Formats: sequence, C-alpha cells, structure tokens
Amino acid sequence: MYQEKMSVESENKALVRRFYEDYYNNSRLDAIDDMFDPSYVHYTPEVSEGKMSYEEYREHILTLSRAFPHMRVAIEDQIAEKDRVVTRLTMYGIMEGDLPGIPAKGQEVKVDVITIMAVREGKIVEGWEQYDSLGMSIQLGVAQIVSTLKKGPQEKGYFPGWEDYNI
Repeated sequence: MYQEKMSVESENKALVRRFYEDYYNNSRLDAIDDMFDPSYVHYTPEVSEGKMSYEEYREHILTLSRAFPHMRVAIEDQIAEKDRVVTRLTMYGIMEGDLPGIPAKGQEVKVDVITIMAVREGKIVEGWEQYDSLGMSIQLGVAQIVSTLKKGPQEKGYFPGWEDYNI
C-alpha cells in the first residue's frame, strides 16, 4: 500500500492540535514542556510588555488551568503555511478556582480564541494570541457593557440620524 509522507504543514498542524487536545481536553499539563521550545516567546496585548517568555506563558496557562480545571477546547479551523499554524478555537469551562483579582463563583465561560504558532524542528517556538477578553470578562462578571442607546443593551439598537440603517 502506498503511504504518502506527511507535509511539514500537516506535521505542524498535528503538533499544535495535539498540544490543545493533550493540555486542555486530556488535562496533560506537562504537554507544554514536551511541545514548546524553552526559548518560546508568546505575544499578546493582555500583558503590558506585549509578550511573555516561555516561563511566564507556562505559568499563565497553568493559572488558567487551575481556575478552569475542566476546560475544554474545540478546534474550529486550522490553516498552515510554512512554519506557521493558525488555529481558531473555542474554549469552554466553569471557573472553579480563583484568577488574580477574580474570585471563583462557578461562572461558565465560552471564549473565542485565534492563535498563530511558529513551529521549528518539531517544537513550538513562537505564538501570537487574540481572544475575546471583553466577552470573558463579562461572563465572569468583572465587566459590563453600558448602552448609551435609548433601547436596552440586549435589544437591537437605534442610531439617531441613521434612519435607513436602524434595525
């Protein structure tokens, strides 16, 4: 039987998928140590410096795992080109432990995430992350949306002077 060799892009996608599956869905917290290079750099607007070292990122996701010990992810899409893998996923969980400044109250969250991971020599070496931090904050009860519209925040809006566009 003919067996086709896996492309570099397919191998990279499989590595990133395996990380998310092992770490979040199978609670194998040492997966980060197996799959990430110690020189890993994580870029995110969520920290003041805009990036985290491997150790900072490792502690960040361990803190998240302690707060959401049964968190699951559903990978919606993955696209790979050369050494980059883009993953769109949804994280689901119930906050059972505290986050810094946010006490656990059993809140359920559903958070959309997009990451780009760079893979070299079988290890994840760089990552960029965007997630719905406002949506997560609202679900955790630490932020709320204040509407300046005449209608309530759950209703479709009315925009004065935009009669053709009002819903």
